[in-house]
Amino acid sequence: MTDQMVLQTQQWLNKTYGNDPRFKKINPDGRTGWPTIYALTRALQIELGIQSTADNFGPSTQRLFKKRYPNGVRQQAAADKSTSNVYSIIQGALWCKGYSTGGNISQHFYDGTGSAIRKLKTDMGIEGDSSVDVEIMGALLSMKQFVLLASYGGIDSVRRAQQFINKAYRPYTGIIPTDGLYGREMNTALIQVLQSLEGFSPSEATGNFGNGTRSRLKTITANNASSNESWVWLASTALACNGIGGGPTFVWTSTFANIVKAFQERYAIAVTGSIDSTTWMSLLTSKGDPDRPCVACDTRFEITDARLATLKANGYEIVGRYLTEPGQSSLAPKDYFKAIRPGELERITKGGMRFFPIFQEYSTKLEHFTPANGAAHAKTAREAAQRLGIPPTHIYFAVDFDATDDQVTSNILPYFRAVCSSLGGGYGVGIYASRNICSRVIGAGCASNAFVSDMSTGFSGNLGFPIPDGWVYDQFTEIDDYKGQGWDLDRVAYSGKVSACASLLPAVPVPAPDPDPVSPETDPLLRWVAVTEQECRKALAALGTQVAVYEDSIGQFILEWLRKPEYWSEGGSGTQAMWHAYTPEVSTPPDLDAARVVCANVCEAQPSIKEKLPSTRDVAHMAATALGYLTWGIENNPAKYGLGDLGGWPLDLLQIWGAYRRDGKHTDLAAWLYKHLGKDEGFGYDDVLADADAWLIAQYMITHPSDTSLSTSMRDVFKQSEANRIKRFYDKRFENNSDNLAAAFQKLVDGIDFGIFDNIWYSAKFLIIFSYLLKCPQSLILSALRAFLFSADTSKQLRFITFSHGQSW
Repeated sequence: MTDQMVLQTQQWLNKTYGNDPRFKKINPDGRTGWPTIYALTRALQIELGIQSTADNFGPSTQRLFKKRYPNGVRQQAAADKSTSNVYSIIQGALWCKGYSTGGNISQHFYDGTGSAIRKLKTDMGIEGDSSVDVEIMGALLSMKQFVLLASYGGIDSVRRAQQFINKAYRPYTGIIPTDGLYGREMNTALIQVLQSLEGFSPSEATGNFGNGTRSRLKTITANNASSNESWVWLASTALACNGIGGGPTFVWTSTFANIVKAFQERYAIAVTGSIDSTTWMSLLTSKGDPDRPCVACDTRFEITDARLATLKANGYEIVGRYLTEPGQSSLAPKDYFKAIRPGELERITKGGMRFFPIFQEYSTKLEHFTPANGAAHAKTAREAAQRLGIPPTHIYFAVDFDATDDQVTSNILPYFRAVCSSLGGGYGVGIYASRNICSRVIGAGCASNAFVSDMSTGFSGNLGFPIPDGWVYDQFTEIDDYKGQGWDLDRVAYSGKVSACASLLPAVPVPAPDPDPVSPETDPLLRWVAVTEQECRKALAALGTQVAVYEDSIGQFILEWLRKPEYWSEGGSGTQAMWHAYTPEVSTPPDLDAARVVCANVCEAQPSIKEKLPSTRDVAHMAATALGYLTWGIENNPAKYGLGDLGGWPLDLLQIWGAYRRDGKHTDLAAWLYKHLGKDEGFGYDDVLADADAWLIAQYMITHPSDTSLSTSMRDVFKQSEANRIKRFYDKRFENNSDNLAAAFQKLVDGIDFGIFDNIWYSAKFLIIFSYLLKCPQSLILSALRAFLFSADTSKQLRFITFSHGQSW
């Protein structure tokens, strides 16, 4: 938005200094920003006689300013008519900060300008007269803000602390912003305040938290707080900056002690209730106390038997390891250097430790973070995790550079959106990055857990930012040549909010591409259907025009015959009666019923087909499920269910749960599913394949109606292997997005009142395994089991309404 007085400032600068080679003309756009501040700075340097001007208000500018104005630039008396361009520069800088000088840019320093300076000083917290000394001038020629920036997250309690620092500690800190934001300058100022309390001189108080600062830390407790009020104030201010507590106070109370404990709990440090050295370091630096105890670690080195023994002996329980390496394929085990090696995870879990997976490929430059790379990285990470047998858990995708806030918006968030939509496999998205990046990505819903790179203390995304709410791991220091054994280790704090992996699944290979070309004509069911369609068409034509008009229904008639008797029985009850209601065979008009009878007779006359198919091909199941879609339609929204879905994958899921409620509810859930899932309880590999084929065939038939729609659809579907048909179903039905699947299943259960889910969002994601099943029931059993039980325990199991014989509907 254009500001007229900023515009006037820019025009004045160009007019006054535009012909001076030491000045750079600026675009008069009326917008405050660094170009205008730089122009004002160069203008002042010209007035001070500097020949080599620069954009910064550096030591030479400060020295010459103090030499010319030892008492600062003073307000003119009303009768003083002298002029100075320096007065105009001060006015322009005030307008750029939003302070009115009462009139247009002039070469005078009267009360209008003086009032603006006094208001500025009040906002800074220092008050005083209207004089402009070197520090005020430096603050004017900066982008520092001195009003509360609430819309950017500024907090009033932090602003009051900033004002107090300017008033009480200005010789140590200089003038800091009073915008209420906890940023780099505020973090540095807090350390300088600490150093002043420790007895360092202003020149010694650098704002760096080194060994000298650590050596003078004082533990503050309820017993000594009254004699250390300034220490209490500093601790309470640092707590407020970290988002805990009510703000600065000089008094230790029981409420304050509880705030201290809350901070210690949040940061997973010893809960002492006192401000000890570990707490001071966690308050004022991102890495905290590098020597504090921890149970987690990460390393780029393989965990051998010897290293495992060393870690366990030193109290470590969890280790982070890398899924892949740049330049290496994740599709087959290789002798990687950094990546997890064959047998390593088995060694870790059987040896009594847990692990968490990290994905860190091409993560060090902004250009690496694109949606295309996000999708590709998600696929690579998923395939590597499944190859290694890693159960559903969070995979931590790395942002290994100091991305700015703008870069998070432009690149990091789109990258993680692509990761979220492409990961699948039951895996959750975690992020490894600085505090600010982690908070931004989690806040945008693009990740749920954080592995915080806090040992990168110089990152702007760590300085002045509290730890993210969703942190699980916090990398705080690196040890080279750990225990003199020639390998490196990063020490990692663990919040305990999410469990690490303690077991493995059998590896799930990624479906290999189908041979090219694949001939669906070799499929026995397709050949049978094609012949039957032709015979049905002849039989209908023989009955005359009135019946022949139903030629486009031949495919549906054949499916109705194929689903019997398993999913249809005249006068039947229970689940068979349900299919009568769900996929009725309408008998009117009479010609329709006649056409159906004719086709049924044709089917009956054909050679038997069901027993000639592999055991994995449950034709009756496929036909019944496809009829559900033909009757009720295909839902186009990947995150919603349609009535056509009710006869497919949801019913199979509910049946396995009905069986558990009937036969296994007094046994351990995990053990029961391990024994039964995928075998004989209504949700085996053949059921999965039937559900996938049914959806693909029905979708094709709906969009390509004809008298050969069934054979044509099968020709399209059967050109892929079974495994890739299952994957194709998942990709097309749910857009390859586990969140879509979970949302659809949750809405289905809620919408038709099947029962109540306690943790449906993750539990439903077990169906993601559809993408990667091979023709192996045992693979289905183990993979679906772990994915389905991602966050299930005895307090988060599913509860269903069950009906007779334990069937869920």
